[in-house]
Amino acid sequence: MLSKNSIKFINALQKKKFRQKYNNFLVEGDKMVLEILTNHQFKIHSIYAVADWLDDNAPLLTRHRDKITAISERELKTISNLTTPNRVLCILEIPNAKLDDKRIAESLSLVLDNIQDPGNMGSILRTADWFGIEHVFCLQCVDVYNPKVVQATMGAFLRVRTIQTDAEAIFERWNELPVYGTFLNGTSIYESKLNSKGFIVIGNEGRGIRPEIEPFISHKIKIPAYGKAESLNAAVATGIVCATFKLGLVMS
Repeated sequence: MLSKNSIKFINALQKKKFRQKYNNFLVEGDKMVLEILTNHQFKIHSIYAVADWLDDNAPLLTRHRDKITAISERELKTISNLTTPNRVLCILEIPNAKLDDKRIAESLSLVLDNIQDPGNMGSILRTADWFGIEHVFCLQCVDVYNPKVVQATMGAFLRVRTIQTDAEAIFERWNELPVYGTFLNGTSIYESKLNSKGFIVIGNEGRGIRPEIEPFISHKIKIPAYGKAESLNAAVATGIVCATFKLGLVMS
């Protein structure tokens, strides 16, 4: 049964200040929670689920029995962020992202500058996961543990390391790596020499890359337009850029 204190605690995690205060965040849905239970990467704080879900997944829950609360579908609706709740809600501890310096130095990483839309952030993390990009650095972006972001990642947050940081911490630490940034006045990405390692900077949905970040960019690139649209969605642009990098590397 769901207590009033539990409801208050879970609902509080919808807000960033309480996620930071308690160092916890929410995950909903069968697929993501089952992946959490099988990969053991995140530390589980608690699980709230309806009886049939608990019965269906009993073998995976043995080591977490002291963290499980059986609830009704009505109770699930009081704590769910979804229009149609999906049988289970899990609370996880926010991890301390561990940087793999060697992998960063030898591969491509994304740097997101002031991305604010939760849907865009989630889609970008899915894109990074799809193209095997292991590290995503976030500069003044929407919180990656916002429930809407987590939901939009479709589980990618479990596999992609996200780091909230500042530009100097990245580009001064790995100052030997090329830094690609998307600009309207850049060189066509299809005519640019693309490296297999370095950073790809994606700017804000409406304003692009901030002026204070521009000095760190060593290669200005653009996706050429063939129609009359004024701009591309940030998540769509990220997908095109990542695909072009990967295709270029395969063909080089």
